[in-house]
Amino acid sequence: MNSEELIKKRIYSVMPVSSMHMMEFLKVLEIRFTDDVPTAAITSRVRPKLLLNKAFIEKYCKTDEHLFMLIMHEIYHIILGHTRLFDNHTMLDNLAFDAVINAILCRLFPEEEYVSFFKNLNYDNVFPSCLLRPIGENTPVKFHKILNNLYDSYTGTYFEVYEIICNTLGDKLLKDNFILLGNHSDNYASRDPLLKDMIDSITNNWQIGISGGRRIGSSPIEKIIDFQSVKRDNQIKMQRLLNKAGMNLGVVPKMRISNELGKTEIEGFIPNFKDRTVLSKTILYGRPLLYNREIDLIKPVSDPELKTLVYLDVSGSVVNSINSLASLLLKPYKNGECLLFVFSTIVDEVTYKDFKEGRYRTTGGTDINCILDHYFSLPKAKQTKKILILTDGYTGRVNNRFYNEIKRKKLEIYCGLFGEYYTRDDLQPIIKYFEEFKYL
Repeated sequence: MNSEELIKKRIYSVMPVSSMHMMEFLKVLEIRFTDDVPTAAITSRVRPKLLLNKAFIEKYCKTDEHLFMLIMHEIYHIILGHTRLFDNHTMLDNLAFDAVINAILCRLFPEEEYVSFFKNLNYDNVFPSCLLRPIGENTPVKFHKILNNLYDSYTGTYFEVYEIICNTLGDKLLKDNFILLGNHSDNYASRDPLLKDMIDSITNNWQIGISGGRRIGSSPIEKIIDFQSVKRDNQIKMQRLLNKAGMNLGVVPKMRISNELGKTEIEGFIPNFKDRTVLSKTILYGRPLLYNREIDLIKPVSDPELKTLVYLDVSGSVVNSINSLASLLLKPYKNGECLLFVFSTIVDEVTYKDFKEGRYRTTGGTDINCILDHYFSLPKAKQTKKILILTDGYTGRVNNRFYNEIKRKKLEIYCGLFGEYYTRDDLQPIIKYFEEFKYL
């Protein structure tokens, strides 16, 4: 039995006997050894082939647990549809795919003998290799948020991986300081993976759950807010922010007078021949002195002035912080000083009854453009001059169409930043004023 046959035997022996679906995957795969791939790869075919680099396996897969993780990684490219949904993978695609899959596997098999495979492959102190493994002692703080989302909070998304890579790289080329597992064709297509606008346009509507795979236009799910008390300094900050955004806290909303066409009933001496009861009443009681009739009348009506529109981020990245921040909105919403919407990759209006009970819907992802699409779709009479966005700032960039519309209509946007980690980078071009809520 030669070395290649020994590796194949090891592959079949490390697959759990009870995992029949994994065995089915291996039945349709042709396992082939080649130096054309640096590590391993799954070909993008209807019946994909598993390509393995023998030298890589001999160096990094000395234990059965490490070989198991390598094979499982390749199988998850099939499970998540990477071999079917994407014909031309860029290096940026492969980084995002591998970051998500490695996190899935580390959660499925958290024992050190399995997780150490990814730790041995990539350093924790070098970008972007630190995105392909769990957080280490030397992982830069700026990458903790995305790694916590991927490995701990169940909310990491391809979109977030794309964003952190693009924001960190700028216009620099990727350096060869990391090891990828997967389909690594040298044909990265003609498009530049670092063109942020193009990546945004492709990925804005993606929402990738760690346990759910790739979902496009994911259906929202209902969540519950567990309202918690907040510190006094954050209460003061929220009052200041709400005032700047157009709310007069504790003050009865000003009334706006408008005219409304309605009907009213009057009495007069002129008979109302439209009243079918006149004849019978005359026979029974004699001719009446006064007759009832309805007339059209323009009446002045008083309505509260436009309420401030508040958009609250309910994406997965703020799931651990929303309980405290949401408490700050209960009173102004109850007093009718604002209209509250929650947003992820969609916008959803929340009634006060639902909000008081903590109920809201989310897709788990984040997209700033869904807010602007919602706002500019409102009737002009309901478009306020100011809006308030409460978020951690990881929202993606604003589309140029909306950016120009904001400038044209002179819309003032205020922002409250909250969460374990937050940033101004994506929203800086459109925000008039930031307020930071630390340590909620």
